[in-house]
Amino acid sequence: MQKQNIATQRAIQRAKSLDMRRQGGWTLVEVGAVIAIVIILAIVGFPSVKGFFIQGRVPATAGELQRFMSTARIMSEGDSATPYSAIDNAQNLAPSLRDSTVFKVTGNTVAHRLGGTGVGSNGTITIAPAALGGGAVGSAFSLTLTNVNHRACPVLASTLNGISEMISVNGTVAKTLGANSESGTFNAVTAQNLCVNGDNNTFVFATR
Repeated sequence: MQKQNIATQRAIQRAKSLDMRRQGGWTLVEVGAVIAIVIILAIVGFPSVKGFFIQGRVPATAGELQRFMSTARIMSEGDSATPYSAIDNAQNLAPSLRDSTVFKVTGNTVAHRLGGTGVGSNGTITIAPAALGGGAVGSAFSLTLTNVNHRACPVLASTLNGISEMISVNGTVAKTLGANSESGTFNAVTAQNLCVNGDNNTFVFATR
């Protein structure tokens, strides 16, 4: 009888010990497994989440660039054949976009936030004199956006099509002037096909 009582007490103690371990939380192995799963899910899902945010930014980005290009054209009206010969980031682009909530402006660097780091020439916008329709350099200007994510294609180009006379994607022309310098045609499917996956796309928009 005494042996039976001792065995019963030991069984009760083991049950209590097991119950206390269960109430004490997860083991290190369990915590490590959960952390590993979370990290894997974050790695797999990050591109999709990033693409979602980029798609949401495109309309505002394209809209502000469209307004800037329109204003630059109005301000350049006059008798000069090369009204954009001195146009650059320091004097024109950065000051105009400095108070924007869409772009990040640091000094003369304008980050478009559609991909890339936004540092140096990676993920940034540069304005420069250009030549269109047989005119001299400075008769037009161009905006170059580097390291644009493919999720911005082709909405970015389609939105800026109305103000741009020339559009190129990754060095290939998606829109150019006609034979008599009239506005050419733009194909959104062509622009989409010229884009590559990731933050690896360079867009150039030019106008006079």
